[in-house]
Amino acid sequence: MSQIPKRLLWLCLLGPLLACASAPVPKPEASEKSPPDFFGAKEPKSRLMMLGTFHFEDAGLDEYKPQHRLDVLSPERQREVEALVEALAKFQPTRITVEVNVPQQDKLDAQYQDYVAGRAGLTANEVDQVGFRLAKKLGHPKVYAIDSAPHQVLDQLYYAVDEKQVATLDPKWQARFTQLYTHDDELKTRQSLIDHLRYVNSPERIRQGHGAYSIAHFKVDGEDGYLGVDLRTAWYNRNLRIFRNLQRLMSAPEERVLLIIGAGHLPILQFVAETSPEYELVDVRDYLRAQ
Repeated sequence: MSQIPKRLLWLCLLGPLLACASAPVPKPEASEKSPPDFFGAKEPKSRLMMLGTFHFEDAGLDEYKPQHRLDVLSPERQREVEALVEALAKFQPTRITVEVNVPQQDKLDAQYQDYVAGRAGLTANEVDQVGFRLAKKLGHPKVYAIDSAPHQVLDQLYYAVDEKQVATLDPKWQARFTQLYTHDDELKTRQSLIDHLRYVNSPERIRQGHGAYSIAHFKVDGEDGYLGVDLRTAWYNRNLRIFRNLQRLMSAPEERVLLIIGAGHLPILQFVAETSPEYELVDVRDYLRAQ
């Protein structure tokens, strides 16, 4: 049997490949297409920017108790606070909201007016250092309280937890989260304020932080098998209430609202804001330039 010429052999081998390469790409099925724009993606929307923070002056209310103090009132840190305020001012917020319970709005108003009038200085708290400073710089008449306690029915679940059952849970993941918190606690003393807040507000750190709510007390069963789950519901309820308070301030498309809040709130609040058709979520890191 005679041999096939090499040129013809190569054509035989490449033919199917060339045919595949030139074949038209199949169009996606109708189910794969993006849905029509029912929600007005290009319509003007209120803009919401969230600054997640550590507590400059920790009140000891969180499970992790900071071991490293950051003296935000020192001259060096005060310069960093001023740089942070300057950076946030570029967003030009129309309203500044802070982690203070709504029923304390009158007290917050009085504190802010005393500061603006020169009758009182600023505490180390981030509400004062960032919220009050920025509001005064921009000429705002007030700073808005948006925090809320969870519904009292959910809050009462803490009293039903059997600590003996908690002691039997695998401590591995809790220990690892403690390592993360300890790392962050020490890191804040080595980074500039803006650099540390860029880290705190990074998507990966926000994602990691949310994982803490599916371990430890979440696995406490109680009588019906879901006590820990219901207990964690209180945290979601609090954040959904906070978002409702924000909604009341974003009724017009020209509103640009800045939220200053503990970073642990970000996973839930950002998810709700990102999926809402009414608002545009702005990434605060666009304004926090690395230093």
